[in-house]
Amino acid sequence: MRTSHFLTLILSLASTCLAQSISLGVIGGVRATDDVSGIESASKRYLVGPTLEIGLPLRLSVEFDALYRREGYQGTYGNFAFTAVERERANSWEFPLLVKYRLSFPLVKPFAEVGYAPRVINGNIEGDYTLRVPTTQPAVHYTRKTDWATSHGIVIGGGVDLGIGRVHLSPGVRYTRWNNSAVSVAISDGVGFQSSQNQVDVVLGVRWKFH
Repeated sequence: MRTSHFLTLILSLASTCLAQSISLGVIGGVRATDDVSGIESASKRYLVGPTLEIGLPLRLSVEFDALYRREGYQGTYGNFAFTAVERERANSWEFPLLVKYRLSFPLVKPFAEVGYAPRVINGNIEGDYTLRVPTTQPAVHYTRKTDWATSHGIVIGGGVDLGIGRVHLSPGVRYTRWNNSAVSVAISDGVGFQSSQNQVDVVLGVRWKFH
């Protein structure tokens, strides 16, 4: 499903929930798990992006985020026939759509959340390819766009919400299980590398509650 469909869904929810609370802000955090195995990661651990939350009855709310990460890897791989020295630098965007449930405590309100997130990764790969069989050849430099498949993840998490006037702080932890290894390189003899399907993030949301 395209990102535009999610935005349409959020706007539809907002139009039907004008009597409930609406909060806008930013969310940031750090990735607590490794993102790739079999090669050196060059990804940044931070994440950041805008967030929108719409309050619903029964202590429920809907949250939509657009999270940016800087993704990449670098290293050498190959087999008896070739060697490749490669580096990727890419932009990763995740769009979690979450349903949250809060407990009704006076000051600090614990919450649990569950939802769905698509992820797209776009960037560039640069490398040097050397053919070793039958004889070693000079390295050939190449560049190409990344063509990683879109990932789809199930998100679960929890945290606490602290309200100070109209400002709300929401520290929490999220776990995402992706349906595929978006970054995946396989070599003919079975050796290669791939991104992890398990992701844990420590996040902090800062929102302004309008009403």
